[in-house]
Amino acid sequence: MTIRHLQVIILTALLAGCGNIQGQLDNEKISSLRYDSVDCAALVAQRNQAMAEVSRLSNGAGYQDPNVIVGLGPFLPDYRTNNQKQAGALQGQVDSMTRSIDRRKCAG
Repeated sequence: MTIRHLQVIILTALLAGCGNIQGQLDNEKISSLRYDSVDCAALVAQRNQAMAEVSRLSNGAGYQDPNVIVGLGPFLPDYRTNNQKQAGALQGQVDSMTRSIDRRKCAG
């Protein structure tokens, strides 16, 4: 093993420990079952409020998952801005609420 390989290994290990982006994106995906006990009307209102906040945080563009090169997610730090991180977490909640609303056939 050369010094160059050792440098790459050390850099990769350091980056993997810096709050990798793939782990953060995975944490944003949540189960919709947690919303099944919420009244339909209240859930639709919560979802609409969260959608409006995502729109505000993303300047009306809506949340887009970052393009992460396949296989590098565990090694890349989370390079998103605070607004993008907040919008991602809220979008995960919106998606979960929508699945609960659809499954329960709530009017929304």
